[in-house]
Amino acid sequence: MTTEIQLHDIALVPERTLGAPADDGPLRGRLTFGWDLLPADHEGAPADWLAHVRATPGREFRRLLLVCSFRPETPQARGAFRHASLALALTTPDPARRPVARLIDPGERTRPVAAGPGTGLSFTVATGLVDLGVERQPGEGPGREEWIVRGHGASQPDPQWEFRRLRRLPLVGDHPVAALVELVPGLVNTAEVLVAAELEHRSWRIRRYRARLGPTSRGITLSTVERGPQPPADAD
Repeated sequence: MTTEIQLHDIALVPERTLGAPADDGPLRGRLTFGWDLLPADHEGAPADWLAHVRATPGREFRRLLLVCSFRPETPQARGAFRHASLALALTTPDPARRPVARLIDPGERTRPVAAGPGTGLSFTVATGLVDLGVERQPGEGPGREEWIVRGHGASQPDPQWEFRRLRRLPLVGDHPVAALVELVPGLVNTAEVLVAAELEHRSWRIRRYRARLGPTSRGITLSTVERGPQPPADAD
């Protein structure tokens, strides 16, 4: 799955808790976020998504692709990612009529528990292109799998994905997710984005953060209202 996505640095704002340092400011350079909005029949769309669109003529869909990129700790921004979540709130100006994420990807992304060196998932971003691949050793047999990304909320207006580290797989790199959104006709459709994360610090233990998203990322416009021809004004 390859598409053009621009990733933007996101500040992680700590939640205030008892015992937290008073001068604990936002973490920068640890999380980047990007998105792209594609037609439902865009090249490379999953076959079951295309089948769903063709089976429901008369409805309008968009394919929303999002990428969270987790960066390793630095001397200026310490802490290892332990868990994170990416949530969408699909809305229109009418609270009673909301877009729905008919299908989400992944429902679950896993990694072999007993994988050896060089085995697992690879995420890369090169010249603005996101590429997701799976690497396995030749002749590797099936084994127990544990999830690293899990999606919730298919056929709901509030889909969400969780990301977690495993014992031998830190939560770093580029993690793409996607939703096939059924739009509400005749209204402006938007997707609001909220990212939360838990980082484990050697001295502070587990700290919770929320992402301070800019206005462009926070409110993704999925569709606008197309105005038809307007009647001529009455002559004076």
